[in-house]
Amino acid sequence: MRGQGRLYDTLSPTLYRGISKQGKRHERLAKVIKEFCSASTLFNDVPAYAREPLLQHYGVKTSWLDLVDNIWVALWFAIHRAYMSGREGQYMHFDARTSAADGEFAYVLLVRTEDSRKEKVRRGITKGSCTEVIDLRIAAPSVFLRPHAQHGLLFRARGTEGGREIDYAHTIAGIIRFPLDAGKAWLGVGAMHDVRSLFPPPFYDSGYGVLLDVKLTERSLGVITHVGA
Repeated sequence: MRGQGRLYDTLSPTLYRGISKQGKRHERLAKVIKEFCSASTLFNDVPAYAREPLLQHYGVKTSWLDLVDNIWVALWFAIHRAYMSGREGQYMHFDARTSAADGEFAYVLLVRTEDSRKEKVRRGITKGSCTEVIDLRIAAPSVFLRPHAQHGLLFRARGTEGGREIDYAHTIAGIIRFPLDAGKAWLGVGAMHDVRSLFPPPFYDSGYGVLLDVKLTERSLGVITHVGA
C-alpha cells in the first residue's frame, strides 16, 4: 500500500521524476552509493542489493518506491504532507493535510507485485517477471530502525533490455479514495502515529545517525533528510 494526498498520472520513483529519459542519473546514483559505502564500515553488513533501497528510505533519489504493509501507516502518509526546506531540501517536517488546502479526499494505492520463486532466494527480496520487492526489516541490519517503525517495503518495476522503466503506474491494482476528515478520524491521535514514532531520531535509529554524518560530494540526487517534529 502507498498513502497519497492526491493522485497523479504517473507512479514514478524519485530518480526518474521530471525526465523522459534516464540519462546519466544511474551513474550519479552509483557514485552516491559508493560514497556511503566508503564512509562507514556499517555498509559492510548491508547486502549490495539492499543499499540503494535503504538510501531511498532515508531520502536519496533512487529507482525504488516506498510502500508499507500496514494500513494505519498508509493512512498516516495519506493524511500528512511533507514540507522541505534548506538549500538541498535536507530539512523535512510533516503537517496534517486540510480540506481547504488539499482537497476533500485522500488515497491509498494498492500496488500489485509478484514472487515467482524461480530465482535464487536472497534475504528479504522477492522477484517476479515484472516487479521486485525488498523488505528492509529483513534485508538490512536492525540498526536501521525506520523500516521497522514504518512497516516499510520498497518496490520497483524490473528493467528490460532497453533499460529500466521510468513509470510504474501499470502496477497499481486498485485505489481507495476516502474523505480526508474520515481518514483522520479512523487514525485518531496517539503516540504510535506521530512523527517521532514513524521517523525515530538518530539517537535511537543509529543507522540513521551514521547516514547523516556522511559528507557527500555528489548531491544532485538529494541527501539524507533531517526529519523534525
